[in-house]
Amino acid sequence: MTNAVQHKAASGTLPYFMDEVLPITVEKTTKSTYVQKKTVKKARKSPAHQPGVFSPLVLSAKKVLGEAKLNKIRGKVIGLHSDVIAKFVATNESPIGGAISDTLFAVMDKNKDGVLDEKELALAFETLGFSWLKEKQVSGILKRADKDDDGIIDYEEFRKELPKTLRTNLTKLAKKNGGELGFLE
Repeated sequence: MTNAVQHKAASGTLPYFMDEVLPITVEKTTKSTYVQKKTVKKARKSPAHQPGVFSPLVLSAKKVLGEAKLNKIRGKVIGLHSDVIAKFVATNESPIGGAISDTLFAVMDKNKDGVLDEKELALAFETLGFSWLKEKQVSGILKRADKDDDGIIDYEEFRKELPKTLRTNLTKLAKKNGGELGFLE
């Protein structure tokens, strides 16, 4: 490690993705002109978002554009992506969307009894990558969708609940994936 990098690491001014636990040597001149050497392990900062493959690009863009401009661009891109999600979910009412709903329901109905129970819902959400939906949330979705209170979701209940659940959770998935890729630095 170069002296400049050592200095930045010691002072905590390295970008956090470079500021992992690094053994560094800090040299300090005391009054008696002796050089005191001390090895320090820097603890990794806990950023709001984790570093990802695009972190260097985002951090460079932040330096070039400035944080305010980058945030404005990021907001516009997120808005456009949210519109794509909304338009995709709106296809639920179209013939193509109906066919997709039919197929999705058939794939989710593992025991082929024509209804979805809580276990089938949980497995489908996990398969879709909605890892934040725990037992309590899956139960809440089931209760909200189950209009006749029989503890299961039939196809008509599924078709009515699908847009809301997809819109909410696809948006969360996009944010999660964006964070993991480093877009939200």
